[in-house]
Amino acid sequence: MRATAPAGRLALLAFVVAFVVLIANGRAIGSGDTNAVESTAAALATRGTVVLQGVEVSDPFTRAVEGGRISIYPALPALLAAPFFFLFSLFFDLNPSGIQVAGKLTAALLSACATGLLAWFFSRRASPLVALVAALVFALGTSVFSTSQALWQHPAVILFLVMAIGALERMEGARDSLDKAAPAMVAALALSLAAAARPAAMPLCAALFLFLLQRTRPHGLRLVLIALVPAFLVAIYNATFFGAPWRFGPDLGGRFGAAFPESTLGLLFSPARGLLVFTPIAAIALWGLVTEARRTSLARALLAAVFVHFAFMCAWNEWHGGESFGPRLLTDLLPALFFFLPEGRAAWPKAGAVLGALSVAVQLLGGWTYDYRWERLHQRGQAFDAALWSWPESPIAFAMREGVLVQGFPEIEGRRVRLRAVRSVPFGTRGSTVEGTLGGLRISGEPLMRDIRLERGARLLEGWITLIHPADAVAFRSNAAGARTLRLVGTLQGVLRVETAAGSAALPQAGSFDVSVPVHLSLGDDIAIRAETGELRLARVELH
Repeated sequence: MRATAPAGRLALLAFVVAFVVLIANGRAIGSGDTNAVESTAAALATRGTVVLQGVEVSDPFTRAVEGGRISIYPALPALLAAPFFFLFSLFFDLNPSGIQVAGKLTAALLSACATGLLAWFFSRRASPLVALVAALVFALGTSVFSTSQALWQHPAVILFLVMAIGALERMEGARDSLDKAAPAMVAALALSLAAAARPAAMPLCAALFLFLLQRTRPHGLRLVLIALVPAFLVAIYNATFFGAPWRFGPDLGGRFGAAFPESTLGLLFSPARGLLVFTPIAAIALWGLVTEARRTSLARALLAAVFVHFAFMCAWNEWHGGESFGPRLLTDLLPALFFFLPEGRAAWPKAGAVLGALSVAVQLLGGWTYDYRWERLHQRGQAFDAALWSWPESPIAFAMREGVLVQGFPEIEGRRVRLRAVRSVPFGTRGSTVEGTLGGLRISGEPLMRDIRLERGARLLEGWITLIHPADAVAFRSNAAGARTLRLVGTLQGVLRVETAAGSAALPQAGSFDVSVPVHLSLGDDIAIRAETGELRLARVELH
């Protein structure tokens, strides 16, 4: 069987499947963090500099330098992405939407490369099918999936760590000290690059580097010198832009210790961020790692590295990882945790299959539903802290309850990229009247509306559909064509806006209102009701 499915072909298959699924939702799910990294990659690709132009002074993810602003994050992920951005720039402009598309494609490529390598390494110890499935579960059933939706630092770290651990395994299998030298040098360089790409990965990388030195003492000086090359370049970069070799961009003052011990349980069991909630297959991976740790020194080193990174993240006040789907801050430990997943699956084949499928399903749910609406409804502070532990309000339950799927469609007009997102509610109720009640939305009447949904920060408060931000909306898709009337009942001190495919109407209001707006609709048209200014409270939306 191994002869008919060579490791190279298996790795290529894992790469292709992972890449296709990672980009299948057609949209980037980024943040301020990813914007800074992507903008730096674009600046490197187009102008050969890390200094950014035209960035808002209030942007917390950049700092002022001579000639512009600079990302607070390490330059290595952007530097690694820059050749891809340059390649993409041959096909489309790196305007804001183009930068997002390039960032998503690059992140997916890096993670898919890591997946292919992992399948290759797994095939040394497992059948081709088991190796392929285990590698794909790693890519599609963990936060590797969610952090590949935009150019976070994690895809670069994941790729370097997979390279390092694969080299460590090869080193352990070498017969003599001379044979250990080449894989040991690869491991030393890859670990140093992983630490350079994301400072939060330094403790994990240090644990593995100590193991490397302990196992290759005759080559210790050479390995240290290799690892010092990326470290030296990072020190120069930090001194140039942040004032000292040891000083990184983010302000670390007061960022540790305050959330412990809640963070320990939270990173494992929180319904909003817990590893075992979003990635239940991690239990099988841990079983395989612990079991192998009884037999091999490599597994013991990986287990120690997992514990070190977990402990470090527990000390971080923002252990929840900010705006993200699942336990983003544990992403960097996944290559070590999952390296013996095939052995764990062999011990628990049925449980492994069920938990693996469940893990992939959770990540796919996030990939097609997550749009930061959950965070907008549960702002930071006490409400956010409570939401981190609420099972009924968890991101998974929230996504299933709302049932809104988001499919992106990047479009290129000439060289200009435009991002279009289509929202649908495939299992939602159809009707002609939408009302806010204390028990939720009430939808009734003949089926003139479908895909009825609340967008961004729109919420139900005291029985009212409440919209505060101009991007908040009550939206639906027309299930009928022709001339219709949209009736809106509510209260607003400001401007009410109704948007249709034919255009938009701005309707100033000065308190309670009951207005009828004539609309001409085609089947499937999107209609959105917003507050251009002021706080809008809607009691009723009716199409007839």
